[in-house]
Amino acid sequence: MFHHFHGSKHLPSQGSLSADDFSDMLDWLQNKYNLIGANEYLHKFETSNLADRDICLSFDDALLCQYDIALPILEKRRLDAFFFVYSSVFTGTPDNLEVFRYFRTNKFTDIEDFYSQFFELYEIKFQDRIGEHRTRCVNIGYLSAWPIYTENDRLFRFLRNEILGVERYEELMLHFMKIKVFSPAAIINDLWMSEVHLRQLSNLGHLVGLHSYTHPVQMSKLSHREQLLEYRKNLEHLTPIVGDIICMSHPCGDYNEDTIKILGDLGLKIGFRSNTAISTINSKFEIPREDHANIYKEMNS
Repeated sequence: MFHHFHGSKHLPSQGSLSADDFSDMLDWLQNKYNLIGANEYLHKFETSNLADRDICLSFDDALLCQYDIALPILEKRRLDAFFFVYSSVFTGTPDNLEVFRYFRTNKFTDIEDFYSQFFELYEIKFQDRIGEHRTRCVNIGYLSAWPIYTENDRLFRFLRNEILGVERYEELMLHFMKIKVFSPAAIINDLWMSEVHLRQLSNLGHLVGLHSYTHPVQMSKLSHREQLLEYRKNLEHLTPIVGDIICMSHPCGDYNEDTIKILGDLGLKIGFRSNTAISTINSKFEIPREDHANIYKEMNS
């Protein structure tokens, strides 16, 4: 599972890979596993012929850096992949998730500098000390299924997802960006692919799939109707661009039984999680994925 790459106009960020990093990782994966294309992986999955060593590549969030940096390497190796797309970024009113990520990873000395200032601003704005939240976050093992996260990564997401909620988190981040005199307009055109890029991916033989409409970070907290709208609108947007949609991945790896039923009713053939925390695959929409950051760490250990 891949997200961010850096090079040319795409700045380095937390967890991003260069073209050389990506090439080295593919070499390492090919030596250790049977790295196959997405189409072959899907065929073997549907016919129950996947071997233990069979793996494929997937890319989430329709990020332009994937098209600019990773795609040429895939094409050179004649290796097709899954690309999972959320649609709101193509409407002119994208969700701020990626904008906020750019802000926190590129406008501070490092990610710990951002966390320090974010936690301080949180305490000032909401008159709430984070000490108890930090303790609770640790005690419940919040996001422990994602070993790539540091303690502060988890605390930040705990505050965002469990304490603040969508509206107050957006309010805080927009206030923070105003303090730092940061305007998304300067970078927004360099964050995501266009529909032309999506069509090109499909024409090259890559599999473009669903990733919801607005990329909720906690899909499982939405009602059945809200989840259905997320995936139906995503499907209705992508189908005219790339044709039939048969695959998906869960935003932030979050879903519930409603999600699984909706995906089945929409006629999808395969779906992916965002970690390898489960030992038993209970449905065709719960295929585990390994984050590239974990692979990079293993490569260099």
